[in-house]
Amino acid sequence: MLDFVKEAFELEKQKQKDLDIHCEVTIDGYSDFIFINRFGQAQHQATLNKAIRRIIRDCNDEQFEKSEEPEVLLPHFSCHSLRHTFTTRMCEAGVNIKVIQDALGHTDISTTLNIYTDVTKELKTSEFKGLDNYFKAQ
Repeated sequence: MLDFVKEAFELEKQKQKDLDIHCEVTIDGYSDFIFINRFGQAQHQATLNKAIRRIIRDCNDEQFEKSEEPEVLLPHFSCHSLRHTFTTRMCEAGVNIKVIQDALGHTDISTTLNIYTDVTKELKTSEFKGLDNYFKAQ
């Protein structure tokens, strides 16, 4: 886990403790979830996706209030899009694909390679420059 993510989780747990909010559910033997609702139940993906849609709508509405042709509009995305994006960023950062596979919980590396890793134009350009430099040095 990245240090700043761990710190954010610890802050959230402290906030919940200060507000006397406790996880009231066990799922598949796991409990003490961080992302819980006001009733102490685990957050549902549909609820989070609905909140994301509201944020996108509100941000885009604000942009349209400023201009009839806004420069930037947020596209639709979901919680799962965040997992996909983080995985792509790990690839761009050069994280070993086996580490990524383990972090995502995939038993088959082809799932990781075929579904979650997008090659961005910048990454492709950078990799080919490195390959070009390698052959020039030979």
